[in-house]
Amino acid sequence: MPTLTAFAGTFSTFARSLRRIVVGDDEPVAVRAALRPRMRVAKHALDRTPLPRAGVGSALAVAFIFGGWTLGAGQGVTSNPVVDAVAGLVGMQATDIRITGQIETSEADIIAALGLGAKGSLIGFDADEARARLMELPWIRNAAVRKLYPGKLAIAVAERRPAAVWQLNDRLTVVDGKGAKIARFGITDLLQNRFAHLPHLVGENASLSAAKILPLVADHPIIAGQVSSYVFIAERRWDLELSNGMSVKLPEYGAKKALNRLATLAGEDRLLEREVATVDLRLSDRITFALEPAAAKTRAELVSARLKAMKKADRKL
Repeated sequence: MPTLTAFAGTFSTFARSLRRIVVGDDEPVAVRAALRPRMRVAKHALDRTPLPRAGVGSALAVAFIFGGWTLGAGQGVTSNPVVDAVAGLVGMQATDIRITGQIETSEADIIAALGLGAKGSLIGFDADEARARLMELPWIRNAAVRKLYPGKLAIAVAERRPAAVWQLNDRLTVVDGKGAKIARFGITDLLQNRFAHLPHLVGENASLSAAKILPLVADHPIIAGQVSSYVFIAERRWDLELSNGMSVKLPEYGAKKALNRLATLAGEDRLLEREVATVDLRLSDRITFALEPAAAKTRAELVSARLKAMKKADRKL
């Protein structure tokens, strides 16, 4: 059975090429001196190793092991040019990466999390470790990584579903249905009008308590369609800020019953279309209204005019 000595000429040329990849044509004398002992030991071991009959791919794979051991070990860098070069020659570069399931996560972030390096080498690639890095991305709920040789990777991700935008002081955060933080809501999101369809929660721990109030309001489309913000007051109860400027004060207990009363008034008396600034539903036996400033002024003028008319009528009698 032939040994690797038969490939000495070709291998020597290949090794010199590998050295040029790593340290260039002007490699320092110290580097060459450091490599000579490794080269001698490796050559002695390879001379004694039987070589199976195989094609060019097997020879290049052996050359990769030898070159990586002799040259890569001395470089001290994460991305080894030898590994990258040989990976391309033996068909172990990721030339086809298929990503499915992502919406909010960019392809660039996903590829960076795979840790393939600048040349996309699959040498030493660990699918489990890549999946673990993907799971650290803020939007990723689940991920699967499959290697399909030669040169293919299939990445399937499932993202977390945004449920609301939570505001605490000046900080905005996208949260999921359980109130857990997903990602910051930035100026780019605002300019692109992203997440405008999501409820806007305001206040300390509002995101963690929203699961109770959101379904109650959603049961009344006539109200839900006009709510612009859900404000959590003293971590006990909710105020609904409507798009027309009206504020609805809900009680700490019995919010469902209060919303039923509000929906009735909105449907039968068209309350939400009137010039009312505040609807206070905190008391179970009454509803208190506060008019908008202009409406309050008009009402005061009407009341004053009516009183004057009544006094004038009394004098005539």
